[in-house]
Amino acid sequence: MIGTDDSGLLRSAIFEDISEGTIRELCGRGHVLSFDADSKLFERGESGEDLMILLDGVVELVIPLRILGVSREVPMESKHAGDVVAWSALVRPYHFTLSARCATKCKLMSLGRAALFGFFEAEPATGYVFMRNLAGVIGRRLQALQTMWMHDLEATAVKRLE
Repeated sequence: MIGTDDSGLLRSAIFEDISEGTIRELCGRGHVLSFDADSKLFERGESGEDLMILLDGVVELVIPLRILGVSREVPMESKHAGDVVAWSALVRPYHFTLSARCATKCKLMSLGRAALFGFFEAEPATGYVFMRNLAGVIGRRLQALQTMWMHDLEATAVKRLE
């Protein structure tokens, strides 16, 4: 349930243009999870069953890379209160595309796929707005990745010109 300390949840981009009452009703179908710093939330490739929204703390989204036999996690994004941390539960094939670790002690709202889709079947107008907002969240992730890729291409091009 949403408490007074979870006002960031009400301002989350995923809930834009959705009434506070509807947000409270929807979140009533979920549960709050707490994690210590350095906890693993999920790994790239794992099945995503729940949408997760960060209530408190910092989560690092990372991509695991193996270069010359050495494995490293490369930071992609830092997420803060109100940010959607995991949306793969709503996008086929329902597998995480990045890994996530708690940089600090964290609290998250977890909403299961079945609960969300059931709610959206009963409230299709809310489902439409929510999925439109989700498209925006995914679009911002793609823009961030494109920016990182462009910087990498520019750096590679400069090295080749030297």
